[in-house]
Amino acid sequence: MSKYFIPYIMGDQSFISNLKLLQEHGADIVEIGIPFSDPVADGPTIMEAGNKAIAEGMTVEKILQELKQHRDTLHGRYVLMTYYNIIHYYGETEFLSACEEAGVYGLIIPDLPFELIEEMKQRHPERQVKLISLIAMTASEARVKRIAEHAEGFIYTVTMNATTGEDGTFHPDVKATIQSLKSYTSVPVVAGFGIRTPEHVRDIGSVADGVVIGSEIVRRFASQDRATITTYLKSIRDALDS
Repeated sequence: MSKYFIPYIMGDQSFISNLKLLQEHGADIVEIGIPFSDPVADGPTIMEAGNKAIAEGMTVEKILQELKQHRDTLHGRYVLMTYYNIIHYYGETEFLSACEEAGVYGLIIPDLPFELIEEMKQRHPERQVKLISLIAMTASEARVKRIAEHAEGFIYTVTMNATTGEDGTFHPDVKATIQSLKSYTSVPVVAGFGIRTPEHVRDIGSVADGVVIGSEIVRRFASQDRATITTYLKSIRDALDS
């Protein structure tokens, strides 16, 4: 079975062209970050990109409008990563409706715990947008089981106890946690945080159904030309397919 490549980009002025490049070069799902002034789960690279996007005037409304406008030319799935405050001020019902019009596959809400995600699901049984679960390495086995049994779209496993992009070895229990998750659910179980290289991808991909790469993708879009980025994307896709 082919593994999922899920790169992350910031919703900045270039996000549509970046999204298309990723879709053309092996991305199965693309995460689009909604810029936010207090991004508690983000490391310095993504935080800097978010601040730049805010300075450019990017808002959740603009991002949804552009996705809706370009929907017919976007051929893969994309999800939004957003803090709940943005959804709250937009209005849950209105936000979910706007996401559906924009072709959004799912939402990742890193500051909303499982219990509140479940309440949100119950408030909107008619929604098409998936509410995607994050699982931290600190979760108990009982909690892992509960989250997995209620998961939709895919499960995002956090490979280390840190903010995104921080270097370091993966949590020693990450592979066991992924295996446990897979025994409780039929949705794909992917892993992210700290994954940068083809070697990381092969290591984590030996058990996970795919990988999320965030800070490294954001850094490359900020500092490299398209040809160099494309070469990197191919190396990740090849590692997932090997």
